[in-house]
Amino acid sequence: MITMTVHERILSISREKIRYLIDSIGYFVNRSLNEKEAILVFGTPRGGTTWLMEILEALPGYRSIFEPFHRDMFPEVRKLRINPFRPYVYFKDPHPQLKEYLTKIFRGKIVSKSPRYRLTLKNIYKRLFARKAVVKFVRANRLLPWIANNFQVKGMFFVIRHPCATIISQIETGFRAYFIPKNVPLPKKAVLTSISEIRELRNNEELMRKLKTIETQEEILAAVWSIDNYIPLYYQRMFNWYTIVYELLVLNPEEEIKKMLSYINEKVTEEVYSKVRIPSITTHDRMYVGTPKQLIKWKKKLSESQVRNILKVVHWFGLDFYTEAPEPDYNALRNWKPLY
Repeated sequence: MITMTVHERILSISREKIRYLIDSIGYFVNRSLNEKEAILVFGTPRGGTTWLMEILEALPGYRSIFEPFHRDMFPEVRKLRINPFRPYVYFKDPHPQLKEYLTKIFRGKIVSKSPRYRLTLKNIYKRLFARKAVVKFVRANRLLPWIANNFQVKGMFFVIRHPCATIISQIETGFRAYFIPKNVPLPKKAVLTSISEIRELRNNEELMRKLKTIETQEEILAAVWSIDNYIPLYYQRMFNWYTIVYELLVLNPEEEIKKMLSYINEKVTEEVYSKVRIPSITTHDRMYVGTPKQLIKWKKKLSESQVRNILKVVHWFGLDFYTEAPEPDYNALRNWKPLY
């Protein structure tokens, strides 16, 4: 578990206030962002979304918006009638409140109470004058089809990362995006309650029966990971978002970035490439970052039984393109179809 000293905490609060002041000034200097030019990033907690956000933020004229469904950063989200941990709305259902809220976010009409970015001169300039946003979510995978059906933006990226790598990072950092203390285990109820809302899964009796048997923390987190990724994959052929496999981005960054930027009709720049080599602001373990060894760190941190438990639950959802190998079966992932 990662902890901070008192001195580090004071410095963190001071920087947070400075960032908030800069963004507040930027709000008045630059009244509205161009919603149609927004780039959206979706993924699971500890799944590489911050890294991707920082890469895309290097594009000319873009600045980041970090976690619009974090209720402390964006208190207005508390007024929405949605699941506060993992919002879900069936993609065809209307939700005027949610649409109004996200429209404000994409237009830069709401200033985060706790912005997250590095305090560099270049970033400060962007916070003040950029007219376009890269918006990053770790709580909105289950909303991705609804957002795709309700907004016309420049591009949407969905990031998927090996469940074992993702879950060990969640366990180590305590960050699961559930607004509970980091040292408190996530209860099974969080899975069973949320899946009962999801039209695409809730009527599958066999799956529900299996999920009632999970007990260990890695099984519970594997179930959350599975639901978070099942919904985007379920609709991947219906909507025009771009799926990024984290492992490919680590192993072949130049090639993957070219494909990513081609999707949004942007040119590759040296500044974009340089961001690939810099660990994100949320990176906690910098050993082997950006190298193939990064993809196998989880093998030394998880026990054999933990790996079995994680993959067992993931495979219940038919997401069997991930195994004990560090990379997915890319062909199986590309051609995946839902079991249910």
